[in-house]
Amino acid sequence: MTPPRTDNPADKTRQDNKQSGKTSVANAALGEDIVAGPNGQTDRATAVRARAVRAALGWMVFSCLMFSLVMVSIRLFLVDLPSEQSVFLRYLIGAGMLLPWIGRSALRVVTSHVRGLMALRALLHGVAVYTWFFGVLRIPLAEVNAMLNLGPVYATIGAALFMGEKLRIRRIAAIVISFCGALIIIKPGFAEINIGTFAVLITAPLFAGSDLIAKRLKIYHDDKLIIFSLSVGIAAFMAVPAINVWQSITPMNWIGIIAISIAATIGHITLMRSFSGPMWAAQTGKYMQLLFVVLFGIVLFDEIPSISTLIGALVVLGAVSYIAVREGRSRDVVP
Repeated sequence: MTPPRTDNPADKTRQDNKQSGKTSVANAALGEDIVAGPNGQTDRATAVRARAVRAALGWMVFSCLMFSLVMVSIRLFLVDLPSEQSVFLRYLIGAGMLLPWIGRSALRVVTSHVRGLMALRALLHGVAVYTWFFGVLRIPLAEVNAMLNLGPVYATIGAALFMGEKLRIRRIAAIVISFCGALIIIKPGFAEINIGTFAVLITAPLFAGSDLIAKRLKIYHDDKLIIFSLSVGIAAFMAVPAINVWQSITPMNWIGIIAISIAATIGHITLMRSFSGPMWAAQTGKYMQLLFVVLFGIVLFDEIPSISTLIGALVVLGAVSYIAVREGRSRDVVP
C-alpha cells in the first residue's frame, strides 16, 4: 500500500528511511554493501548479509571436502586408467545419476536460450578436469591443490569486473593472504617443474571461467539443470578422446569411477549452493580444500609436508576463518 503523501519534513524523512531500509535488506541478501540508516532495518540487513556470507562459505567448504575425496580416489583407483576415459565415465555416470532427479526437464538442455553458455562451460570445465586428473597422477596432492588456489583469485576478480560484485579491503585481504599461504606451500615444488605442474597451472583459470559462467546460469535455471548440462556436455566432448585410448576396466577402476562420480556430483550440488551468495565469499572458502588435501596426503600416501607447507596451510585457515567471523559479526556496513 502506498503511504500517503505528506508535506511534513519529519514524516517524509521517516518514510524515506523505511523505504531505504527495505532496499538495504534486499541488497544484503545478494551480498551487496548496504548504507547505514537511523533505524533497526540496518541491523536486519546486516544479519541477512552475514547469513549469506556464512552459507556461501559453508557450502563451499563441504564442496571442497567432496572434491578432495575425488583427488584421493583418482590416486587410489585410477592410476592405470587413461585420464580421457576416467573423465568420460565420471561424467556419463554423473549424468545418469541426475537424470531421475530432473526428469523431463532434461530436454531444456537443448532448448534453453542459454545453451551456448552451457556448452562453453562444459568445454572449459572438461578441459580443466582432464588437466586436473593428469596433474593429480604426476605431482603431490598438496602441490596440485596449492596451484589450484590461483583459481579463486581469477574468479573473484572476474566477478568484480563482469558481474559488478564489490571488492572491499577485507575481502581483498582475505584473497591475498590466502594466496600467499598457497605460495608458501608450493615454494619447494618450484625447484622441479614438470608437465604435471604445467597441467595444473592451466587448470586454475579454466575452473575459474567455469565458476563464473555457472553463477551467470543461475539467473536462468535451477542448480539441478545446470549440473546436468555440465555432465552431459563433458561426456559428449570427451567421448571421442576416450574411445581413442579405451582400455579394459578392472574392478578397482570401477570402484574409483563410481566413487568420484558420487563425490563429484555432491560436490557440484554444494558448489552451486555456495554461488547463491557473493562470489568473493564462495571463492575464499575454496582455499579450505588445501587443508583437506594435505591431511589426506599425509594419511593415505605418506606425503609428509614440509614446514613451509604446514605454515602455508595455517595461513590459509587463518585468513578464511577471519573473514567468516569478521563478516558475520560486522556492524560496520562499509568496510
